[in-house]
Amino acid sequence: MQTLLPTARTVASFILGLSIAPLYALAQTSEGLPEATAGTSAGSLAVMLEFIVDHDTAYFAEDAEYQVMAEPEPFRGREAISEFFGMMYGGAFTDTHVELRTVLADGSRVVLEFVYNGTNTGELMGMAPTGQRVSVPILGIFEIEGDSIRSGRIYYDTATMTRQLNATTSALLDRSLADCPSRFDLAWEGPTPC
Repeated sequence: MQTLLPTARTVASFILGLSIAPLYALAQTSEGLPEATAGTSAGSLAVMLEFIVDHDTAYFAEDAEYQVMAEPEPFRGREAISEFFGMMYGGAFTDTHVELRTVLADGSRVVLEFVYNGTNTGELMGMAPTGQRVSVPILGIFEIEGDSIRSGRIYYDTATMTRQLNATTSALLDRSLADCPSRFDLAWEGPTPC
């Protein structure tokens, strides 16, 4: 048991270092980030932290893929990803920022747990602006190649955002449930696709 204790302390120190380093880096400009070698955990982390500072989609590879898991299809290519980020940072939502909770890097992969904050001041998927503030916990998994983001997968609870927008019967829900027969619909004779 005593031989595991130094290992546990080493792991705890490493995790603590990972949680403090991004906060320090975010307090600086992207030019203040430490030198890192591409393909390493430090290199992948540096790319993600630079991206988080300004949300510049130029950090995505030209043929990158970004999958918001609540959507049926990923955004493919930097241009499509830029349109999505334009909506989330300045289009449908303004006064936006993210609060990092957890950052883990392993080689070319970076996992971010963060809270997305913004005010809905523009149209969102056909829904008129509500003026409501949202604070949505999100988990993102990113693949980094060199100094570019190759792919990202984002997981969040859509009901959390919908509730905060006061949009329980909104176009957001109508859009996501439009093609889903009710499991209580006795006329439906197939498996429920949703």
